[in-house]
Amino acid sequence: MAELLTEQECEQLKKYRFTDSLDQSFQVAELLDQSFLKDFLKNVSLAIGAPNEKAAASIFIKRYAFLAVVSLYAMTAWNKKLNVSLENVKMEPAEQGENWLPFICFEDTAVQEWSVNESRSEWRNRVLKDLFAHNIYPIIVHLEKSVGISRLILWENIAVYLFWLYESELKDSENTNVKDDFRYLLLEAEGQLFGSYNLNPLVKYFSEKTYLDEREEEVRIRKTCCFSYQLPAGKRCKTCPCTHIAKDGRCHDGESICGTIRNLA
Repeated sequence: MAELLTEQECEQLKKYRFTDSLDQSFQVAELLDQSFLKDFLKNVSLAIGAPNEKAAASIFIKRYAFLAVVSLYAMTAWNKKLNVSLENVKMEPAEQGENWLPFICFEDTAVQEWSVNESRSEWRNRVLKDLFAHNIYPIIVHLEKSVGISRLILWENIAVYLFWLYESELKDSENTNVKDDFRYLLLEAEGQLFGSYNLNPLVKYFSEKTYLDEREEEVRIRKTCCFSYQLPAGKRCKTCPCTHIAKDGRCHDGESICGTIRNLA
């Protein structure tokens, strides 16, 4: 009999927008259909007040990043591999009048637990490849081709939540997997685990934090702008790179990547 997440584990993952069932949902694999994606982004734009598809796509990936958080949390904290295939993941659709913070769920909630009889490194590679190369990468590439948004922005949207998971959420854990998995994710994981890459696409976003006097805290300044400032609230993320470039409240180079970080490409 397949092992399932325990009731306690499901409860813990609710913090990261996971639930065991959804009244209304769509299968994430449908996003690879051009017609479905266009309708989806239109609904997201209406729900959050995004002025264009690029902004909607960026905010969607920021929401979708929680799938990576859920998957990596289960891997690191419990040595459990979730089924994150595109066909298995479901997500709440965008609705107007709500601050779209969608939950995700799985059709198949069976997990594969790491066995001491196999190499954890090889098992971990399977977790990462299924998550990134087989799930997140196809969506990022499709969004890039469909709406013209740079994959650099989308990958950083994923990266900032992974840094948050390991540096904040799991910071005080005594589990030795935390430091080992985080180090591996950033310094040792090969590019092919993330898709058609020679190099790990997350590494470029991990930089030293900067102390901001106005906030009295250290933050890691982003390399790209996620377009959150284009939403009705008009606020920039505290880590936005454009805050330190622009003088008029807008990105230095419009909707394209700021000239100062083009070398990322």
